[in-house]
Amino acid sequence: MSNNDTLPPGNGTTSGLSLPTEFYVSEHHAYLSRVYLGVTSTFLFFCTVVFVTRIYLRVRPVWTIGMDDYLHIIGYCLSVVDWAFLLMANSTQPGFIPTDTVIDSQGLHAWLSIGIWGLAMTCLKVSIALTLLRIQRKSLRWRIFLFSIIGVQAAYGILNLFFNLVIACQPLQKAWDPRITTGSCVAVEVMLAASNIGSGINIGTDVLLALSPIVFLRKITRPLRERIFICFLMGLGLFVSVASIIKTIQVQKYFDPKTPPEEFMPVSVSVATYSILELFICILAACIPALKGILEGCLRKMGVSLTDSDSRVDHSGFHHAGGIRRIG
Repeated sequence: MSNNDTLPPGNGTTSGLSLPTEFYVSEHHAYLSRVYLGVTSTFLFFCTVVFVTRIYLRVRPVWTIGMDDYLHIIGYCLSVVDWAFLLMANSTQPGFIPTDTVIDSQGLHAWLSIGIWGLAMTCLKVSIALTLLRIQRKSLRWRIFLFSIIGVQAAYGILNLFFNLVIACQPLQKAWDPRITTGSCVAVEVMLAASNIGSGINIGTDVLLALSPIVFLRKITRPLRERIFICFLMGLGLFVSVASIIKTIQVQKYFDPKTPPEEFMPVSVSVATYSILELFICILAACIPALKGILEGCLRKMGVSLTDSDSRVDHSGFHHAGGIRRIG
């Protein structure tokens, strides 16, 4: 047995291959798995803090939970499940492990995480769109714009799940189990095309949701520093696009026939890392603007004021003025 990662991509195209009884986890593979654990766990901690704070502000002292909050709760829970599934799909220590364990546990969790990821991202982005709709709902064009994003993102989440559970491979287990010799899977080119389409949709909606608040922030009569601060908070979604682009590049490498076999698993860990970072950054981007009042209070204590005049902030993090429900 060669001392490298020997299992090829789990897309069902390797049925009938003679597999080794043990799978070697290289030092590079194990290192990237530890990076996944360390980086994503740190992000999970901060996501949990801002998530709990956001929900607390929505329920105390007055219950103001809306549909955007319910979807955010679902998205957060699905993101944590996805993180746990991909954690179980990683190996943090180099050495040999049974091939059956790789297939039956790691392969299974890695494949199922794809559909969960799509649903989590859909819930989070629809939540953000509904929050923007809550802030500004009078403009017909604005409503059409946001509902269009909601429709596209919802369609992606459902179709992504359907593709991975129904279309990609028959039987489903063939998607991650190269020991199965019956049934068939769609061509690798089809899987890559589906992945690229999904990436394009997600990157596009990331950018649109991150930049769209500029439309109504221009109409808010607030100090320039405060409007810039709000734009920065709501523009955090652009970092989701960065993670999406990096992940897309890694996916191209994963499906590239020129990629050495020993690089397949390390690349898959990189894909997993950026996939989870997409979710967690999206959670942060959705929660932090609602915490603007708290952040502004902290800046005041440090001697930094975004405005010369005090304004009362309600517990939900929103003002009302001129028909626009304003953040902060």
